[in-house]
Amino acid sequence: MRQLDRLLEVAARNNKLTKKSVELDGEDFTFWNKPMTIAEYQEAKAKSKNPEDALEAAIRLFVKKALDEGGSPQYQSDAIPVLQKVLPFDMASKLIGAMQSSEEDEELELDMKSSEGATETKSGPAS
Repeated sequence: MRQLDRLLEVAARNNKLTKKSVELDGEDFTFWNKPMTIAEYQEAKAKSKNPEDALEAAIRLFVKKALDEGGSPQYQSDAIPVLQKVLPFDMASKLIGAMQSSEEDEELELDMKSSEGATETKSGPAS
């Protein structure tokens, strides 16, 4: 099997919807997305008013990649100014940042918290 065929198989196996749970001000803004490709990133940068503006590119990526469970877009281009100019920075960052988090990262964080909790409960003199 050629290397290219193997790459295509890996890409196909990993091109699945992943649930991203986000809560803003007590409201659920859960969305689904598929892994970002280099071409999608380049397209978002090219469409930005300033291609060097990483935040605008990230907002454009979020608008394009945030899907519902069926794979349909949840937002249109009219969401870009809202994310840029209306929504507080920390909330917009939380939405956009959720695209980059993975289930493995969340599991790792839970494991680390469990370990920390276990460490904290061990108190008293060593015997």
